[in-house]
Amino acid sequence: MASQARPRVSAILLVMAVLVAVGLAITSFVGFAQRTNAPPQSVEKLPGGLASMPLNNALVFRNTQATDDYGKVAWIPLDHLQGPRINTGLACDRVYRTGGMLSCLNANRGMNTTYEADIYSVGGQRLASSPLPGEPSRTRVSASGMVGVTAFITGESYENVGFSTQTTIKSPGGKDFGNIQDFTLKIGNKILTAEDRNLWGVTFAKDGNTFFATAASGKQTWLMRGSLTGKTLTALSENAECPSISPNGKLIAYKKRRTDSLPAHWDIAVQDLAKGTEKIYPLELGFDDQLEWLDADTLLFGQPRADNPGDADIYSLALEADLTPKLFLEHAWSPSVQR
Repeated sequence: MASQARPRVSAILLVMAVLVAVGLAITSFVGFAQRTNAPPQSVEKLPGGLASMPLNNALVFRNTQATDDYGKVAWIPLDHLQGPRINTGLACDRVYRTGGMLSCLNANRGMNTTYEADIYSVGGQRLASSPLPGEPSRTRVSASGMVGVTAFITGESYENVGFSTQTTIKSPGGKDFGNIQDFTLKIGNKILTAEDRNLWGVTFAKDGNTFFATAASGKQTWLMRGSLTGKTLTALSENAECPSISPNGKLIAYKKRRTDSLPAHWDIAVQDLAKGTEKIYPLELGFDDQLEWLDADTLLFGQPRADNPGDADIYSLALEADLTPKLFLEHAWSPSVQR
């Protein structure tokens, strides 16, 4: 009798184990499906922390501290950089804010990674959302409410050969100027129509019409002055990338690549727009970011940490002193000054 009972018990236990395993698999799949199809958490779409951000005397940035707020937008008073940073709850890969309007570029990573650009009001309400073709790269907001966004179509870096970008300019709920690659591009006396042309890194003047950007074709880049109403871009100088116009509109700073540098090494250059003169500020380590003006004489830029991927620091460079960059804020990226 005992010998007959053992196989029966073993069979029952085996069936029960199979049923439990199937149940766990179904539960796991259902849970995965629910997480995959569930709408994003409200804190990501309507982050209440945005409403508390000041309009002046503050630095807005992407937090890269190894905490639960990693990758979230934060801000800190400019006169108290050693104090605690205030996190907003909004996740962005790139962020920029002007006059209370905030542009957030984000990668929603998963089995099928998607990319999007969201625009938020001073009160933290989402004004617009649109998909991006690839990895977020650059964004700027004008004083008149125009938003410039650059994303990679192919590639993930300006150092890579054969990368392709898309740069759009539009106002949430207003005028959409589309892809500025479709504007008329003037290089000297010629119109640039090459299929490999790319444009990226927009910065806006305060007149509501003029903007600056990078154009590239082949191995050459140009600093371009653009007109939104005329839908034109005209070359001002060669070997210039990711421009940033000064608060008074008289100077423009940008990346300048060292000739034949491999891997690419960019220094900082500043051009007087009225005189057309350029001054170069050599950087021992180089950099790859769109510069931000702290004030009329100081630039900010992000520098990834080579020993800690995913982390970065913001550095400052005083132009009048002609000094080497100084650490401005640790564990931070994508700065925008509220003034």
